[in-house]
Amino acid sequence: MKRRTLPLLLLAAFSSSGAMAQINCTSGPAADKLACEFPFATGVLTNAQATGNQSQTAQQVAESLNIAIATQVSQLPLATASAGTVEVYKAGVPETFNNLGPILTDRASTIGKHRFFLGFTASQFVFTDIDGKSLGALPFTYVRPTTNSSGQVTSNTYTNETTEANLKVDQVVGVATFGITDRIDVSAIVPWEYVSFGDTTAKSINYTTDPNNNILFQTAPANTYFPGTSYGVGDVTFNIKREMWTGEHATVAGEFNLRTPTGDDENLLGSDAWGFNPYVVYSYLWKVSPHAKIGYQWNTKSELNNPTLTKGGNLDLPGGLQYDLGADWAIQRHLTVAADLLGNQFLNTPKIVVPTSPTVSLTQSGSSSAVNLFTTTTENSSYTLNNLSAGLKIALVRDLIISGNVLVQLNNNGLRSRPTPLVGISYKF
Repeated sequence: MKRRTLPLLLLAAFSSSGAMAQINCTSGPAADKLACEFPFATGVLTNAQATGNQSQTAQQVAESLNIAIATQVSQLPLATASAGTVEVYKAGVPETFNNLGPILTDRASTIGKHRFFLGFTASQFVFTDIDGKSLGALPFTYVRPTTNSSGQVTSNTYTNETTEANLKVDQVVGVATFGITDRIDVSAIVPWEYVSFGDTTAKSINYTTDPNNNILFQTAPANTYFPGTSYGVGDVTFNIKREMWTGEHATVAGEFNLRTPTGDDENLLGSDAWGFNPYVVYSYLWKVSPHAKIGYQWNTKSELNNPTLTKGGNLDLPGGLQYDLGADWAIQRHLTVAADLLGNQFLNTPKIVVPTSPTVSLTQSGSSSAVNLFTTTTENSSYTLNNLSAGLKIALVRDLIISGNVLVQLNNNGLRSRPTPLVGISYKF
């Protein structure tokens, strides 16, 4: 791998605390995975041990980005088993209802006893910001000490860099649902992901100082680019739905999502955590059909959330309240337009902070002015992601449906992506 300093920021974004503390990156199969590419390429893990503050900053920044990757990339909105036509009962007589339903959320109606639904969607997430800061311009500073035979620091080399980081996730999702009874459905949701990233290190300057931070000399290394990719099955989710109450038009259902840690977290394809998400869904079947969902996400411990970088130091991934609110409108018999507000809460999780005051000040020889260096840090807080989903469904035949959708993030919390396109096809047997 390249022997060139890249910012700890990118190392953190695409590796994991678990990798730094518990995954053996020096030998064995883990050394060839994405979680280990950046520690070798940067040498930051050694450089960050210069002082307690530098080491602490390195861990905090790594942890913040690890959590963002683990919680958001593994929990991207997934198309659900909202089968096209459903049957409603009027005076005990079944009648086909031609509103084709929502796209990225669910409705309370089940698909019918012994019916089978199969669907596939494809989407691409291109991430541009994290916590309101552009991934294309994040400053970072770290220090590499030089010691003598007695262990005394004789000089320090401060590396000050601006990074342009790129993260893209291409995702294909398969959804299979079976109606056990007229009121109970079970589903399996399987994502396949292709993760690609790259980083350009720009405006890099190395300042070599004496132990009192007086600059001895400086160099300006050339810009570098470091890419990486991985692909495979992500975290598989299982769902059970039960209709709890059904009226002439309205239905209320209770559901439970179980996310399994099947994705390879060392290759950034999974969260390394179990996820538990009970929720309630309400829907009203009509030409314009409103629907709503409210639930809560719990996650278990993950090696991607390990602030102390030690064995046994894993913490729970952040979770919180989830809510969806929207409606679908049957414009014609074979055409439905759907729109939803999707909300996800993340409690007590680190957020990226770019300080306005210098992290380190170095003395320039022969000058009264100081060279001020800034480094990205973190602080703990809670935030909510809100996304607007809008699209349409077209029934080619009664139960063969194609769909198109765009997902737009409304606020700039966590990892923010460009407007995300989605296409899908489904059939109910």
